[in-house]
Amino acid sequence: MKKIKLCLCTLLFLTACQTKKEPVTSQSAIQNVHCTFVGDLLYEQPYYDWIEKDSQDKGYYDLVRPIFQKDDLSIANLETPIGGTELKTSGIGYSFNASREIGEQVASLGLEVVSTANNHANDRGNQGIDNTLDFLQEKNILAVGTYHNQKERQQGKYQTINGIRFGYVSYTYATNQIVSEKNQSKVGLFNRPSDRKFTSEYKAILKKEIEETRQNCDVLIAMMHWGTEFTYQISKQQKEVSQFISDLGVDIIIGNHPHCSQTMEWINNNKTLCMYSLGNFISADHVVDRTNQEFKNAYNVSMMVTLDVVKEDNQISIQNIDYVPIINYYDSKLKNFKLIPYNQYTEEFEKSHYHYKNGFTKKWIEKTYQKLIPQKLQNQIILKI
Repeated sequence: MKKIKLCLCTLLFLTACQTKKEPVTSQSAIQNVHCTFVGDLLYEQPYYDWIEKDSQDKGYYDLVRPIFQKDDLSIANLETPIGGTELKTSGIGYSFNASREIGEQVASLGLEVVSTANNHANDRGNQGIDNTLDFLQEKNILAVGTYHNQKERQQGKYQTINGIRFGYVSYTYATNQIVSEKNQSKVGLFNRPSDRKFTSEYKAILKKEIEETRQNCDVLIAMMHWGTEFTYQISKQQKEVSQFISDLGVDIIIGNHPHCSQTMEWINNNKTLCMYSLGNFISADHVVDRTNQEFKNAYNVSMMVTLDVVKEDNQISIQNIDYVPIINYYDSKLKNFKLIPYNQYTEEFEKSHYHYKNGFTKKWIEKTYQKLIPQKLQNQIILKI
C-alpha cells in the first residue's frame, strides 16, 4: 500500500525482527498474513437520512473497500447490532440497531472478523445478539465477543490463514442495557456490570478464556472496548487490563470506544502491540454535544492500521506496522458521505467538509496524528510459538 506523507514527516512504523542466531536456509518456508485493523462501525441517523429508506450504498465505501479486499485479514468493531427491522432500526438515543440492508453494506467490505462486544451489544437484547450473529455467520464473517450460548463461547474463536492459526477474544467494559446474570455468557465483559470494576471474578473469567485460546493458536488477538470517551489520554483501567491480558499471552490488542484515535505502542517489555483506540471508522453524528470542538473533529477521523504477521522457522514476528488516517466525509448539507484515506483527501473535500469551518483541516489531522503516534516503533520482537 502506498505510504502517506504528512508534511515532511513520513508516518511509517516498522518493526524489524531480531537477527536469528541460526542462519535461515533456502528451504525455510515463510508464511505471511497481511492485516488491516479499523475502529468502530457506528451507524447513526444522518447517514440513514442520506441513504433514505432503500438503505442503498451510495459510494460511501468506494475508496476504502479495495484495501480490505487486497489483504488477508481485516478486523473492525461492529458497534451497531444487525437486529433487523423487526426489532426497530435506530441511529439515535444511544440505542442502536441496523437493518439487514445495512448489514449487506458491512459485508460488502470484505471483513474477515468483527468484534461484537461493546456497549451497544445488548441494545436489542438477546434477540438482537442472536440476529446479529446469525447474519454474520450467513456472510462468513467471524463474530467475536457475543455468543448464542455458553457452549459456543467455550469453543473459542479461531481462523487459519496462510498457514498461521489466529485465535481471538473480545471484551467490553459494559453494555448500555445491562446483561442479566442469567445471560452473562452472551456478552464478553471484563467488568462487573453493577459497578464496572475489574474484579477478581472477571479476571478469572479472562484468565481461563485467554489461556485456553492461547494454547490453540499461533497469534492471539484481543479486541477491547474500553477507555474514556473524548480524550487522547489512556485511562488507568486501560493500562491495568492491557498489562493483565498481555501477561496471559495476547500478542495484539485492538482497542476502541473513546470515539477518537489514541496512541499505539509496544507494552510489557515489547511483548504485546497495543492500539488503545482506532477511533470511529464509520459514524455520522455532526453535533456530538457531549464534548468540545477538538473531539467533534476527532469524531470524524480514524486510524487504519496495517501490519504483517510473519511465520518463519516456527517463530512469529509482527512486521511493517503502518497506519493511514481515514476521514469520514460529509458536506455542509449532511449529504454525500464518503470514507477517504488521507492521501486522497483533496482540497475540494477538505474545504467542503461539514466541520471545515470548525477547524477540521488537513493541517489539524496532520498535527493530531503526529502528536498521537511516535514516528517509529523501534523495538525488535520475535514471538515464540
